Amino acid sequence: MYTHNEEEGEHCRKLAREEAPMPKKRSKKAKKPVSKSNGGLYLRLAGFAAIVVVALGAVFLLLRPAQTAGDPSATKVRVDMAGFQPNAIEAKVGVPVKLRLINPDSPYHTDGEGRHQFAIPELGVDVVVPPESDRLITFTPTAAGSYTFYCDTCCGGKENPSMRGLLTVSA
Repeated sequence: MYTHNEEEGEHCRKLAREEAPMPKKRSKKAKKPVSKSNGGLYLRLAGFAAIVVVALGAVFLLLRPAQTAGDPSATKVRVDMAGFQPNAIEAKVGVPVKLRLINPDSPYHTDGEGRHQFAIPELGVDVVVPPESDRLITFTPTAAGSYTFYCDTCCGGKENPSMRGLLTVSA
């Protein structure tokens, strides 16, 4: 068995230190300024956000209910679950009556799916207005008198007093 003395042990430790490479110290990398290193990223994110906003705007425009072009001479008549506003309309024999029927009710309404009707059977008028839309109608009364108009698609139909109105035609 071989034994070594203290002097040999010191010699071996010295050789080991000389042959083993010293570990390199890591240098801390300097952080780049945000504006320079991430500028391209922010620009791409801003571009993406702009595209998303434009796309969502286009979707909302395409999915919104169709609206008729407003005729300034048309009488606006709002028809919703509360009835007709106004519920009295005046006209003259032989003069065209222009009405803009406006239905603000939601298509998710449980009664009539949000549709409303404007009907005057004696004058041949029967128009259904889809939810969240409006319709421009024109008809010409041919005889003087009082005509009841009504909605018969919801809310108790024409038997409900709030779903009726009166067209008064004078000579």
